[in-house]
Amino acid sequence: MIIADVVGKVWPDRVLESLRGRRLVLVRERPAGPDRVAVDLLNAGIGTTVLVATDEAASAATGSAACDAAVVALVADPAPGGTR
Repeated sequence: MIIADVVGKVWPDRVLESLRGRRLVLVRERPAGPDRVAVDLLNAGIGTTVLVATDEAASAATGSAACDAAVVALVADPAPGGTR
C-alpha cells in the first residue's frame, strides 16, 4: 500500500467491462513518486490524501482482476504534526 495525493480525474475512451462504471483518478505517490491511475472506491476529491492498495489487494478490494491500484482509505493526517 502507498500514501498518495489525488491529482486529477481520468476519463477513458474505452475500458474493460469489469471496470465499466468505476471512477478512475490519477494519484501521485508521496513524497515525490510516480503518478498512477487508481480505481476510486471512496469518491475522493482532487487534493485529498489517500491510501492506495496495489496488486492483489487492489484486485480483492474491487473484485476485478484487471485492477492493480485502488483508493481504499482517506488519510486525515499523513505525517506526525500535520506537516505535508
